[in-house]
Amino acid sequence: MVHKPFKRTLIKILNIFRIGCSTITFFKQNARYFALVGGFITLITLLTPTSFSTDTIATYYVWMFQIFLHVDPPPINVGLLRTDPTLLTISIILTVIIFLNAIITILGSSLYRKRLDSDQKRKRFLLIPAILIIVSTLVWIIMMEGYYMYYGSNHWVGLGEGHYIPYLGIIGPFIGSVLIVIGVLSERNIK
Repeated sequence: MVHKPFKRTLIKILNIFRIGCSTITFFKQNARYFALVGGFITLITLLTPTSFSTDTIATYYVWMFQIFLHVDPPPINVGLLRTDPTLLTISIILTVIIFLNAIITILGSSLYRKRLDSDQKRKRFLLIPAILIIVSTLVWIIMMEGYYMYYGSNHWVGLGEGHYIPYLGIIGPFIGSVLIVIGVLSERNIK
């Protein structure tokens, strides 16, 4: 004869295990959406600033393609953060690379989701855009820091006398790429 408190505890433990199993089942059934969500996150974060500064009286927001927005105090100003042609060209190229790879990921994962293409090679192909997104974002981070170091300053706050704090536009591509990789690798392994 099982005591009632022990029986209740056992039922609770089994319910917790059942919830864990349903979570795994949910993950297995929806793993293909991770790459799609990662592509959308990467695409959306291109529209958000990569960094902001509140060191001075003014508040600046900076986008990856070198546009800044000065919002506080009024009036609001919009312009180019740096007018160096090389820096501007590389920033625009990196933004386009990230944009195109996010679009490729969205289209590729939606084709697979609709079962139009279920080839293993194509699924592994989605790892290439994730890697290119990460590399392009890292190149932009290093390029901005290198540009500021050349003129005796730092871009990022954590590196000495920097002026800018990372924002969603620089963190989002990493999050999106991780979701793409999780979606691709889990789809291959879970079946």
